[in-house]
Amino acid sequence: MFLYEKSATDLYNFHAEVQKPADFDEFWKQTKTLAQEKLEFSLEKTSFPLKARIYKVTLLGFADTKLYGYYLLPLDESKKYPLALFFHGYRGYASSPFAFSSYLLNGIAVLAFDLRGQVGLSGDSGYESGHVPGWMTQDLDNPFNCYYRRIIVDALRMVNLGLSLPDIDATKIMVQGASQGGGLALATAALCENVSLCIAAVPNMCYMEYGVLNSNSSLKEVMEYLKLYPDKALAFFNTLSYFDNLNLVEHIKCPVLVSVGLQDPVCLPKTVFAAYNRINSPKEIKVYPFSGHDGGGDLFSQKAMGFALSHLNP
Repeated sequence: MFLYEKSATDLYNFHAEVQKPADFDEFWKQTKTLAQEKLEFSLEKTSFPLKARIYKVTLLGFADTKLYGYYLLPLDESKKYPLALFFHGYRGYASSPFAFSSYLLNGIAVLAFDLRGQVGLSGDSGYESGHVPGWMTQDLDNPFNCYYRRIIVDALRMVNLGLSLPDIDATKIMVQGASQGGGLALATAALCENVSLCIAAVPNMCYMEYGVLNSNSSLKEVMEYLKLYPDKALAFFNTLSYFDNLNLVEHIKCPVLVSVGLQDPVCLPKTVFAAYNRINSPKEIKVYPFSGHDGGGDLFSQKAMGFALSHLNP
């Protein structure tokens, strides 16, 4: 067995120590209730050089923040479609409808939002203290107001929006994303029983304490902040444990596809496998020994589409 083969084999047997807050279940009960409290959105049909029905969508997220995105449908109005809810990577945005044309071509509707406060149009406000550049350390000593809780409440409302749309088959809701988006897809699948499929490419939000100490991902912002305020370390790591997929993925019930690049310095292979190994539902991981944060690139994109088509049967 070559070294690159052995490294992957060892990771399948890796089990990270789990740190779960005593009020973890109550915290998520309250958070899911908050996400269910309202569903306010608007759709505006817009023209676009793509043979599809294209809508701009606005949704009220956490603390009534307006979130902006796209809702895309194939042209045929006579049927209901499976829905792919996409979450973009850190410092990204929902991109253009062109980015999702392969899903439309295969009979899958798409919902994609700019996540709050990042590069897109969606805003964010109401934090009580300063932070280092980026979004991860905003109120990170307060699990009820931190950035992670906000984007997860937003994500759960996005699922609720998908369930309410008349052109969507509510039994076929898929969540998909890469990096930050992959981590958010796993968390959403864990917290929402209406999610029927999950695709998480090189997911972040996994074994986050290890990521803070070793990766060059968004979690490095936590390290930068703690260099200045080391007395906040206990509170920060306690907050992160609420949102760590190590503590969430065991609640996933739907099939899951994950990718990992063994050369990835952003979402480290050990963190991805730490979460993957705790998933109890039907699962598959594609390991790319010579890939970094691209997580297999087009090879995984093809695999993901095949996985979606086989389960959603559009």
